[in-house]
Amino acid sequence: MRLIKITGGLGNQMFIYAFYLQMKKRFPHVYIDLTDMMHYHAHYGYEMRRVFGLPHVEFCMNQPLKKVLEFLFFKTIIERKQHGALRPYECRYLWPFIYFKGFYQSEKYFADIKDEVRRTFQFDLRQASEQTLQMREQIDKDEQAVSLHVRRGDYLQPKFYESIGSICQLPYYRNAVKEMVRHVPVPHYYVFSEDLDWVKANLPLPADTVYVDWNKGEDSWQDMMLMSRCRHHIICNSSFSWWGAWLNPHKGKIVIAPERWTRDMDSREIVPDEWIKVANL
Repeated sequence: MRLIKITGGLGNQMFIYAFYLQMKKRFPHVYIDLTDMMHYHAHYGYEMRRVFGLPHVEFCMNQPLKKVLEFLFFKTIIERKQHGALRPYECRYLWPFIYFKGFYQSEKYFADIKDEVRRTFQFDLRQASEQTLQMREQIDKDEQAVSLHVRRGDYLQPKFYESIGSICQLPYYRNAVKEMVRHVPVPHYYVFSEDLDWVKANLPLPADTVYVDWNKGEDSWQDMMLMSRCRHHIICNSSFSWWGAWLNPHKGKIVIAPERWTRDMDSREIVPDEWIKVANL
């Protein structure tokens, strides 16, 4: 049995679920462990079934009991201790109980099944609001549509700001907008952020820019869906906007991403080679 711990917000859950799909191709008894997620109060809980209409495939049990079983019977593989190596996820262990913990924020963890991942992450439009569906139609008709995601919110909290919140500030977005114009001469921006007032006050964008301001709380996933309908993208160091850009199926898309993903890590591991990286400063 192989258990994969799931945690984090929607973007991180998607990375972990994509990793799970890859592991299912290689090994017969692989399960997503939702046990700790049941006690996770950040973000909006486990969203994969609600957002994508996926079947119930997860494993869950009493948390104290699970901790005991994990300690006594499972060999634990922690992603951050593997230094990017894939061998711990590909080899067959003699010990039958393996537990995986990590975020797997890279295409390499599902490189063989990209098409399956795209088919799996089909948004359940029955859950979308009428306003979102109308905006989806508008974006689909807009050949110059560029999503621009500005994440502030929790990134400005002291515990996050130093490591990740300070990375994509105004200099990055100015650099990204300047780079986008080199590839899309007349971009039509659709801006997604939990702090649109900051964007309007600080980032000079064309007068026809659209600010998507109605998807709040558990409806936030609809922003990712709308991002994925745009032709091109400016993302920040957020798995949420990463997936918004990655799920765009257009082969000629331009994706602008930051050179650094955190203060201590550049973006080479997470940002696909064909995306364009620009300076954070």
